[in-house]
Amino acid sequence: MKTLFISILLLAGAYTVSSQNIGIQAGIRLNTSTVKYTGVDISRKAGFEGGLSYQHSIGLPSLSLRAALLYFNQEFSLENDMGNNIGITYHFMEDNLKLPLIAEWTPFPTKIKPFVQTGLYTSYAISGNIKDSDSGNRIKYEKAGHRIDYGIVIGAGVYLTRHIILDTRYEHGFSGRNLMLGDQIVYVCNKGYSVSLRYLF
Repeated sequence: MKTLFISILLLAGAYTVSSQNIGIQAGIRLNTSTVKYTGVDISRKAGFEGGLSYQHSIGLPSLSLRAALLYFNQEFSLENDMGNNIGITYHFMEDNLKLPLIAEWTPFPTKIKPFVQTGLYTSYAISGNIKDSDSGNRIKYEKAGHRIDYGIVIGAGVYLTRHIILDTRYEHGFSGRNLMLGDQIVYVCNKGYSVSLRYLF
């Protein structure tokens, strides 16, 4: 399933590189990932998301394809509170590259144009760290494939001008990933909301 998702995204992404519009985007990503580890409190942090985008009209009214290469960081913490201000907190921080492929529909040809969007994405954790109060270590994964995530994207936005776009998206990952904490496993399934501004040249 992962191989199929990635193959589709790479082929379609290569097609859209010859697009009419090249742009940049930047914004925030609200981490709502499912994190499972017994006996701890879990907190999540918002992060940055940004990169390059390519947009291509496919010849159908109001419909276009958009591919992007985005960086985003993702953080969460596991807090083991034993009372009396005693405990330990582990902070997990991952740096990721993401390739989304999105179909965008703009139903109204007005000056300020709303749109809806849906598509697929795949991402790869290029690096990561675990920190506590005393030390820090690189994140290790139970399997090499657990660096990879894939899933669906849905969202909406509005063209404020011809070049400036406000974009909101929700991403739901299908790939459960096992991160190692010593000899224990922390299960993570990526989910998140993104709000960004895009600029088309």
